[in-house]
Amino acid sequence: MTYKRIRQVYQIVFFSLFVFLLTVATMGLVDRFHTNLFLDMSALSGVATIISQHNLAGGMIIGIVILAMTLFLGRFFCGWICPMGTCQQAASHLAKPSTSKERYVRNTYSRLQKIKYLILLIFLVCAVFGVILSGYLDPISLITRVSVTIVHPILNLLANRIVSQTVAFDVTALTGAIFIAVTLLNLFQPRFWCRTLCPLGALLGVFSRKPVLRMVRDEEKCIHCGLCRQHCQGACEIDKNLIPAECVMCMNCIDICPVRAIEFTSTLRPQKSTSSTDSTLENSPDMVPTVPLNRRDFLLSGIVAIFSVGVLRNLKNVLTRGYEKRIRPPGALPEGDFLARCVRCGQCMTVCPTNVIQPAKTETDLEGLWTPILNMNSGYCDYDCTHCSQVCPTHAIRPITIEEKHQKGFAKIGTAFVDQSRCLPWSFGKTCLVCQEVCPVSPKAIFHQIRSFQTRDGQTIELHVPVIDSLACIGCGACQYNCPVQDLPAIRVTSIGEYRSPDRKLNLRNPT
Repeated sequence: MTYKRIRQVYQIVFFSLFVFLLTVATMGLVDRFHTNLFLDMSALSGVATIISQHNLAGGMIIGIVILAMTLFLGRFFCGWICPMGTCQQAASHLAKPSTSKERYVRNTYSRLQKIKYLILLIFLVCAVFGVILSGYLDPISLITRVSVTIVHPILNLLANRIVSQTVAFDVTALTGAIFIAVTLLNLFQPRFWCRTLCPLGALLGVFSRKPVLRMVRDEEKCIHCGLCRQHCQGACEIDKNLIPAECVMCMNCIDICPVRAIEFTSTLRPQKSTSSTDSTLENSPDMVPTVPLNRRDFLLSGIVAIFSVGVLRNLKNVLTRGYEKRIRPPGALPEGDFLARCVRCGQCMTVCPTNVIQPAKTETDLEGLWTPILNMNSGYCDYDCTHCSQVCPTHAIRPITIEEKHQKGFAKIGTAFVDQSRCLPWSFGKTCLVCQEVCPVSPKAIFHQIRSFQTRDGQTIELHVPVIDSLACIGCGACQYNCPVQDLPAIRVTSIGEYRSPDRKLNLRNPT
């Protein structure tokens, strides 16, 4: 079996495993399987978390191990394991060149490939200031987010086409547009994402500049036919001066070489003087630098990163008040720590059984875009569910138990308020007990008082009207979701009173 076939088998196996873990996550089987396996494999998320929070969630040590293995094996993760890389490789066949010349040109190294290193540097500098932006372009977070907000709802709709209620998410159009754009870029260059934009690939590339094992071309055997470059997925200049940081270990060059001039071998053993070794690279006048960024690039990236941090932090300070819809899942860390950890992977949305967890849009500032918030019009927080806290790869939502969630005030995520101008008993004189019936806490956080109302014809009637016990309310949103007033519910939950923010406590003490 050729190296290419072996690699394809591994890609199929790992991609199938990725799909399987997402599927079992949607089924709520988070306690039986390691559904975060691929998210934990992201060395970028791990490094960014270490820089911003100076610690690392337990499972993400896997990503650090992969980063260490890259020192020996090069970017094997990109070519053999990464589900995003597998998708991009498959998409590259959409515009497969028909001639050898076209293939040769498309697989030539481009200076654009250093863009991913600029992106990586910006993300790492932002992490120094506690701003995590890597989740926007981290390939594992991106492919998970696409699967959660687009693929899963479509499959759910097909499976439940006779049922009126299906899974749906906000910002689906934006997420889909980004993924489609990234995919269509393969029409211009194979694996465009992997070569030019992927910050995780850039991080692995930095660690694979001089791997122990890599492709070595024997100059004595080489006939300079160019077949290796024509089938190269990383545009790593294998037929001239190999750029190890760009090689995704696809192994196509080994299989396609007609004279077996290329082999995957250790660079520690003595090489022939005519082989493509480090010495020939250093002496070559037309070599591509192994460090793709110069001092100007570093300076530019640093300025952009610091400017971005300043803008985001300024917006956060200006707009701190007024985010009444910024309701985080139970177990979420205080907002600053939460944003410094969340990688926007969407895993919490995957496992939520009621579809209440949605990607943020205007509910937060720019730094919070795509982070999880609870939209009580889409669902409600199940009183006996803690799945979201069990799957967060960075512990932005810390693990909690059902018992902890049931403790009074321990996982309070907001407070419900009755809008008397829209409430059926208060405003229309109609009997309604829905909000009290669905309240899950005991004793009920919603109780009814008897009030007298005068009808249009002058008669006096007595009705039960809902009243909120703010100390008992946990902000689960069951009342809002089930309110019969559909467009703008008569009872709504805001983030005031949430347990994680002392400055948002309800001050209900009587004045003295």
